[in-house]
Amino acid sequence: MIKVLVIEDDEAHAELIERAFEGHRVDFCLVTKRKLNDALAFIKANQPDIVVSDWLLPDGRGIDVIQQYKERLPFPVLIMTSHGNEEMAVEAMKSGALDYMVKSQDVFKNMPDFVLRGLREWEHIIARQKAEARLKQVLMQTVETLSVMVEKRDPYTSGHQKKVAQLACAIGEEMGLSTETIDGIYIAAILHDIGKINIPFEFLNKPGRLELFEFDIIKNHPVSAYEMLKAIDFPYPVARIILQHHEKYDGSGYPYGIKAEDILIEARILTVADVVEAISSHRPYRPSLGIEYALQEIAANAGQLFDPDVVAACLRLFQEKGFTFN
Repeated sequence: MIKVLVIEDDEAHAELIERAFEGHRVDFCLVTKRKLNDALAFIKANQPDIVVSDWLLPDGRGIDVIQQYKERLPFPVLIMTSHGNEEMAVEAMKSGALDYMVKSQDVFKNMPDFVLRGLREWEHIIARQKAEARLKQVLMQTVETLSVMVEKRDPYTSGHQKKVAQLACAIGEEMGLSTETIDGIYIAAILHDIGKINIPFEFLNKPGRLELFEFDIIKNHPVSAYEMLKAIDFPYPVARIILQHHEKYDGSGYPYGIKAEDILIEARILTVADVVEAISSHRPYRPSLGIEYALQEIAANAGQLFDPDVVAACLRLFQEKGFTFN
């Protein structure tokens, strides 16, 4: 039995819709509510398979049903209105409605078919979402496996990439970036040192000051990483983010000396997260300098070496919101 909730305050329209479902070949359980709040109470107690709602109701709008769910909507919503226009249709679809219909005798008469079509489309959407989630899970597992390879190569910085990823993603969220952008930041951060695979072990773990030629070789690791990753069809600009993560806001970084807005925002975030974690952690050539010193360093160089907006977001995380590395 298919549970259909109709939210319609016009009694005549509600009656026409109810008649259309009478005697249909498919077994429907039809419930009609006149007000939004009554409908929401019903949904809470008896989740329907699909909702058909008028655009304008005495105590709200049909799309308010969708906006009750911050995460995944558990059922499809069809919106209908007496006086439709393109602006309303765009708003309905952007809000997450599956379809948008202008009321007419034909629409009322064929409502069961619209409902069945909507449910079939919803099944395809859910199946696609599950497949995408599985692919994303496999992608993340592969990325983290590659990260472990880098850590085995450079055990003195074990955990560095994950800590950088944790902070970089938190900065991205603090700056209001999209989920997709933050996913790209995470992958780039987890892999940002993968180019060090090509660097001699003794350079990476040298306890004293590096010779100039040794540092020049280490400075090549963003380019090495880019060459390794550029052919992988990530859904994010991962290779370019890593290539740029040692560039500086004033153009004094490497490998190409680009600056300011020419550097991807993801790379500007990764740069700050990388510096904060590195300064606050132990290294073969020096002990930890502490998180306070790290924050002072990025604050002193905001607008010069580092994007000032990124620095401000990072400082808020530590100083106002209690961020700590796990």
